[in-house]
Amino acid sequence: MTVSTNVVCDAEMWSHLGVHIRRPEMSRSPIAARCGLLVLAGVTSACVPTEQPTPPLPAVFVTRVHNDHGATERLLFGTVRPRVETELGFRAGGRVAVRWVALGQTVRAGQTLARVDTTDYQLALQAADHQQRAAQVDAAQTQSDAARLQRLLADGVVTGADAERQQARADAAAARWGQAQRQSGLARNRVADAALTAPFDGIVTALRFEAGQTVSDGQGVLTLARTDDLEVEVDVPEALAGGLQGWRASARVDADGLEAVLPLRLRELAPAAAAVSRTHRARFALDGPQHTRLRMGASVVVSLAQAQQAMAAALPVGALLVTGATDDAAPPGPSVWRVDAKSGALQRTAVQLLSQSTDSVRVGGLPDGALIVSVGAQKLDSGMKVRPVQRPMQRPVAAAP
Repeated sequence: MTVSTNVVCDAEMWSHLGVHIRRPEMSRSPIAARCGLLVLAGVTSACVPTEQPTPPLPAVFVTRVHNDHGATERLLFGTVRPRVETELGFRAGGRVAVRWVALGQTVRAGQTLARVDTTDYQLALQAADHQQRAAQVDAAQTQSDAARLQRLLADGVVTGADAERQQARADAAAARWGQAQRQSGLARNRVADAALTAPFDGIVTALRFEAGQTVSDGQGVLTLARTDDLEVEVDVPEALAGGLQGWRASARVDADGLEAVLPLRLRELAPAAAAVSRTHRARFALDGPQHTRLRMGASVVVSLAQAQQAMAAALPVGALLVTGATDDAAPPGPSVWRVDAKSGALQRTAVQLLSQSTDSVRVGGLPDGALIVSVGAQKLDSGMKVRPVQRPMQRPVAAAP
């Protein structure tokens, strides 16, 4: 393509674009010159780069800081358990002849729960009674002989040695009679021990035997629990076990037609943590008359609350950043992303972690009204600019009851 123009330009540049420029005096006609100017204008406009649109800032959910003297709360799951739960067993072993109770049955103190076969024990009792009778007769006879020799000794018919020997036989016979009496009592107790009876009012929570099964002395076959004294059993993390005495505990119950918050009192805390879960087993006593409506085995939410002395703010747990060992640019310890409301710039700010639960944290060191990234904080970097968006339907962090 050939263009005639009055504009002086670099021929090499236009030749690179495929346009050959000729001097105005070489133009054949004014019309051709005008056409060349139009083509040149189109070519030059195509060479100007177009401006790209500015990408929108990424939106992040933020939470506004509100410092207060609220209480730190930890929520744990516990189970309603009986305070007294006894494992019972037969004091006399043998074959179980009959069982009168079932799992979950309520029993009364002194009620017979099961019995082993007493045939051998009855025979042993009869033999002990016969031995006792024989020993009684022998003791009576020897004592009578000793008394007679004492009278003959006074008359001078027998010597003193004979009288002493007879008295010794009488004393030995009396001792054998006492021994036979005790053997008879033991045999009678074995017959009574063949029956398993309830030591208190309660409910059967476990059964480990059936009729016809052979059991040994002292073998645990039944578990009986008291229903009039219940408590809450909780596995407490190691971080809380040390200062658990300073926490106020309560149980939130919503079951069996009872919806209430019951106060708890720490009664027992395991001194060592479990090997697998690394938690301490704690038992809380239930205070108040409403605990009698609870059911054994029911699940409850245990609230541990502790008043805070310093001002702090509650944030979602997703706002917390924990500095890794390789993150040299970040401040040491826990931190959060603070958003500038005007520019949207991110600033990593160190905070003091006071407490942490499954869905919230309580931190100190932030001013009131600051905007903190509450979702996806781990995916952001320093220097980024974001568009803060208030979290929809944000509910306040749980406060102490």
